[in-house]
Amino acid sequence: MKKLVLVVSVLVMAITSCQTVKEDTKSSSEENKKISTLYHERNLEDIDKIIADDFVGSYFYNDTKPIIWNIEGHRNAITKFPGVRDSILVQIAEGDWVAERFIRSRNIEGIIMRNEVMQFKQFKNGKIIRSWELFSPIDTI
Repeated sequence: MKKLVLVVSVLVMAITSCQTVKEDTKSSSEENKKISTLYHERNLEDIDKIIADDFVGSYFYNDTKPIIWNIEGHRNAITKFPGVRDSILVQIAEGDWVAERFIRSRNIEGIIMRNEVMQFKQFKNGKIIRSWELFSPIDTI
C-alpha cells in the first residue's frame, strides 16, 4: 500500500509539473506575440523595451545577400522611413519563437509600394534577440 501511495504521489507531482511547464510556455508565447506586435508598430520609444542590446536582424530579398542590422540600424530605419506600415496577417508563437506573415507598405512620392513578408523572431528574457525576414517582390498600387 505504501508503494502504491508513493507511486501515485510521484505521478501526481509529475503531471502537475508538466502542466506548469505548458502554462509557462503558453504564457511566454502570448507575451512574445504582444512584444512582436509592438515591434511592427515601429515606435522609437518601444525599441529599448522590446529589442535586446545584442539583437541581430537579417532580411532576404530575391537572390541578394542578406542585409544584416542591429538595434541601432533598427532605430535608424524607423527614423529614416517614418511612413512604413506593417499589417500582420498571421501570427504564430511557440515558446521563444514568433512567426508572422505581414504586408509592409510605404508611400513613396504618391506610389504605394508593398511587400509580403515572412518573419521569424527569437526571444530571450522578454526581448527580441534575432529576426529573419524574407521579402516578396515589390507590388505597387
